[in-house]
Amino acid sequence: MHIPDGFLDISICIITYLVVIIFWALALRKMNKVLSEKHIPLMATLTAMFFAAQMMNYPIIGGTTAHLLGGPILAIALGPYAGLISMTLILFIQALLFGDGGITTLGANVLNMGVVGVFIPYIIFLLSLKIMKGKSGIIVGAFLGGLIGDILSAIFAGFELGLSTLSFPYSIQVAVTAMSIHHFFIGFGEGIVTAIIISTLFKQRPDLLRLPKIAPIGLDLPSIFKDSKGVN
Repeated sequence: MHIPDGFLDISICIITYLVVIIFWALALRKMNKVLSEKHIPLMATLTAMFFAAQMMNYPIIGGTTAHLLGGPILAIALGPYAGLISMTLILFIQALLFGDGGITTLGANVLNMGVVGVFIPYIIFLLSLKIMKGKSGIIVGAFLGGLIGDILSAIFAGFELGLSTLSFPYSIQVAVTAMSIHHFFIGFGEGIVTAIIISTLFKQRPDLLRLPKIAPIGLDLPSIFKDSKGVN
């Protein structure tokens, strides 16, 4: 899903950077208030794990790639703002050191994988926990979050490519179709991996999932993720 330099019109690059800058500002402001020493080892471990996972990809169309995102697990474990910062670090290092993605397209890649690919799975997960109680809500929410988050991220990337009529040779229809079909299958795998890891953490290390989530106001976790004192 990484879009390289030169594949987006400059106007698309600027617009996506402006949108992402707003999310970065909100995320850093929230992290300054909530981030604690308990978050850092988990955030570092997950960031490193999905940095490696994203390096295993295959080409799709016009230089773009398909791969696991990791955004759903980052969002559920840490909160979407922290997931956005982790994903930004991953994409920046990959672009700078490995040429996977680009610097001019970093805003678009972060928007697709660090905003859409993180916030959508988190919201779906919360909705699932409100509809279904107990472990079934966790498994279903984690799976659907991974699946739908991947597909929507790919659709956003397809639109950005298709709208770049000066830089990309394929239409919106071709780009969105190619990206969404490939990432439907990737998303299915991401959903399974997300459900397994989150349900395992909930069973073996619920204390990690009870860390305060670095999330927007109103996107709090339900009581299933709080201890007996009502603390996240």
